[in-house]
Amino acid sequence: MPCSVTTLGVLGLFCGSAFAGEIWNEQTQGDLSDARLSPSAFTLASGGNTLVGVLEGFRETGEPDLDYFSITIPEGFLLNGITLDAYQSTDFVAFIGIVPGMTFPFDPASVNAEDLFGYALFGPFDVGDDLLAAMSQNGAGFTPPLPAGTYTFWAQQLGERTDYTATFQVAAVPSPGTLALLAVTAGAFARRRR
Repeated sequence: MPCSVTTLGVLGLFCGSAFAGEIWNEQTQGDLSDARLSPSAFTLASGGNTLVGVLEGFRETGEPDLDYFSITIPEGFLLNGITLDAYQSTDFVAFIGIVPGMTFPFDPASVNAEDLFGYALFGPFDVGDDLLAAMSQNGAGFTPPLPAGTYTFWAQQLGERTDYTATFQVAAVPSPGTLALLAVTAGAFARRRR
């Protein structure tokens, strides 16, 4: 039985747009910030916000390519997850960490795991997985989804060049009225199917 117009309308309120767009592409727009105190900054929109990243490994100078970027989740929205869409490298492990705030306050040479809000090691076997859920299990730890605010990420690869794509999934915070309407509509739909 097809969904009613009311059901589709409620689901539309709940889900928002399906794709917000690409927020940055290192392959075409250049390197993300190497400066932990002034990360590349992005404000996310409702839906999927895609980042195409490049981790160069070690540069000719002998220094690792450290990428720092911050995301701001607007009021009334949540970060539900970060889907790893693609991973291409001969090195099967890269690193990503997160802290709350507009900068990354820790020196990467001396930071301790528990200093981080969360972190994860990721690779080709994690494509399709939620990196936010993986990060929440390490460091200080947190419970997804993340509420409105600004969070800074540190990504790096100490091996070979790694190209990856990650989509930050943002959705509106469901209001109590929306949840009640969704429950009533779902109940009515279930009764009609019987």
